[in-house]
Parts: sequence; C-alpha cells; structure tokens
Amino acid sequence: MPCHIQVKNLALTYRWKAYQKTIFKDLNLCIPSGSFVTIIGGNGSGKSSLVKLILGLVKPESGDVLLNDKIVRAGYPESIKTNRISYLTQQIEDLFFSETVAEELSYQDDVLGDSDMLDILHTLGLDMLMDRSVESLSGGERQSLALAQFMIQDAPLLILDEPSSYFDRTKASILKAFLEKAHQSGKTVLHVTQFTSELEWGTHVIDLDETNVTLATL
Repeated sequence: MPCHIQVKNLALTYRWKAYQKTIFKDLNLCIPSGSFVTIIGGNGSGKSSLVKLILGLVKPESGDVLLNDKIVRAGYPESIKTNRISYLTQQIEDLFFSETVAEELSYQDDVLGDSDMLDILHTLGLDMLMDRSVESLSGGERQSLALAQFMIQDAPLLILDEPSSYFDRTKASILKAFLEKAHQSGKTVLHVTQFTSELEWGTHVIDLDETNVTLATL
C-alpha cells in the first residue's frame, strides 16, 4: 500500500528565549492510503505539531513531509486550498469568513441542493439557521457549522485535531459515523484525540509518547 503521508527524518525543536524543547528527532512514518490513523500522546508530545507539519503550517528543523510523494512546503496550506485535505481544527473561530451560515456553506458547489448534505444540515440543526449571521451564532451553533463545513468537503485526506474536546455526545456520534463512512469509501483519516476511547474508531495508532514512534495496527 503506497504512503499517502510520508515523514522522513523529521526534526522539530521549539525555542523561546533561553528555553528549548525537542518535539521530534529523526521521526519516520508511512501512513498508507485508505488507513484510519489515530494519533495519541500527552500534552507537549507533538500531536498538533505533527498536524501542522503535514499541513505546511510549520517548517521542520530538518527532514521532509510528503503527500503522495510530493514534498510539503511551509506556508499557506496548498493542500487545503486545492481541496486535497479537509481539516477540522480546534480553533473554530478561525474558520469563518462569510456573513451568513448559507454563505459559509455555499463555498462547496451544490451543497444546499444535495439530499445527503441537507440531511446533515438538518441533523446538526443548521437548516433553520441559514439566514442567520455567523456572528450571532451561539458557541454550540458555531461548532455545528464547523462540523458541517468539514463534512461537506470531498477531499481524499481528512485531518482532525482533537475535535471531540469541544463536541457534545450527539456531535461526536455524528462525526464518528461520518468518519467510518469516509474510511469505508477509501479516504485516509488522520485523527488526533486525547480520548483513549476513540482509539477503536481507527485501524492504526501513532503514540507520540513512545520512545520509538511507529505506526501500529489496532
């Protein structure tokens, strides 16, 4: 199975004034296409850093990250721009740019005319909020909008950075069902979580607390 994501000899160190911490040193991974990988580890283990390196949001100290054999260059996440990655971040306030809910969702062609998508919007309670301004939404409604935006993107690689930390049980169940369906359709899923109960969602695990970090089969 070819690598969808390949990490080669990756090193990353955070420095601030006299303080420095090595996050990764000579990290090597191959995440196969079509796999469902859960990333776990304690605070400061590098979970979010690994996601940012894959997206090109952070530049490694040395080594490379490759998507489909192409080196990821640090800067604006080109893979998101070209819709090769659907990304769900914890920082949902950074996701919205339009005035209304309908405008936020209309960036994806034919979303509001697709029956499956309409079912998703109804389940999340967004079908009644289309004319509302994003600014007027409650925290829970913004979470629903962020989840809907993630679910309506048709990308081969799905990356999630601890989404369940701010989702209630209903939204977590909706997300789990969506990820299972996406994985069954052949998409690659990379899911960062702090909850060990979510390990069973995937097929593989990367534990960043291990001395020798590898991709392990569940």
